[in-house]
Amino acid sequence: MANLEVGIVGLPNAGKTSVFNALTGAGAEITAYAATRTSANVGVAAVPDARIGALAQAVGSREEIPATVGFSDVAGLVRGAGSQDGLGGEFLGHLRATDALAHVVRCFEDDSVFHPDGRVDPVADAETVDLELLLADQGIVERRRERVARAARVGEKGAKDELAVLERLSEHLDGGQPARTFGEPLPAGIDLLTRLPVIYVANVSESGDPERVAALAGYAAEHGSEVVPLAARFEAELAEIDDPEERDAFLRELGMEEPGMPRLAAAAYRVLGLISFFTAGPKEARAWTVRDGANAQEAAGKIHTDIARGFIRAEVINWQDLVDCGSSAEARKRGLERVEGKEYLVKDGDVINVRFNV
Repeated sequence: MANLEVGIVGLPNAGKTSVFNALTGAGAEITAYAATRTSANVGVAAVPDARIGALAQAVGSREEIPATVGFSDVAGLVRGAGSQDGLGGEFLGHLRATDALAHVVRCFEDDSVFHPDGRVDPVADAETVDLELLLADQGIVERRRERVARAARVGEKGAKDELAVLERLSEHLDGGQPARTFGEPLPAGIDLLTRLPVIYVANVSESGDPERVAALAGYAAEHGSEVVPLAARFEAELAEIDDPEERDAFLRELGMEEPGMPRLAAAAYRVLGLISFFTAGPKEARAWTVRDGANAQEAAGKIHTDIARGFIRAEVINWQDLVDCGSSAEARKRGLERVEGKEYLVKDGDVINVRFNV
């Protein structure tokens, strides 16, 4: 099971499935008629983290297990997809269960790949998709509002208060504002697409398309988000190379230090307020994902619910300190390992060993 689920959205031929293939290595079919597809491509990608390898070497772990991100790639959104007459529930339902959206926006020029509007304009494309997501949410809120209004008329408990919230929410969405900026808790069980944080993925050619990326970055900044430039076609080709040395040589040839996945994963972690902690021992060195601000007992629960339930104490050391010491025994000898209680706030890069009662 992935630690994090990201939905991939965008217009047809923006390069969504190329991005999906680059991230997951799934080899999903890429077709000019993908907008007719209503099922999602689903895959899991490991989150690259050099700290895991360093920890494994320091403590002699036999296996390295990174954190993972799940990706759902749905068909390209066309105008009307967000309305009741559009592809609707089956089409967008895959996205409602995700934690964030990666909005792929075309910045590359290629006459052989048609654009639905016959031109390349990343800001206009981003606005089109964002509007469709907003329309889909308006439809959900309106249907919920009608149902709750009937309940309020017959005096059902809590219906009147919920109706007032839904009316304010409806007005907020009608003003073109996403649910994530609503400013008050959403009614229970209402999964709105625009409540999800968004990362804009600028799909660029190998030249980088700096002017178009800059324009998209300005749009993203206005919407409280950020842009991750990614050459999706190149990244997908790179993902097909199994030999790490050959892959590194390919990157160097193009003047790149790393593929785009680490940047996209880091951006997803930032917008969701997530951090990584590690466990490291002879069996495995492993990365775990928790929200920033999680305590030691919550972190223990990520490993296993029984560990959280029987929590006694956490032995904590910074990953770099452990690597520098070369072993847990040496780290303890130098006094770098601390004993913390269940309320200790976990920091990114902590290596944690939880002592617990069975």
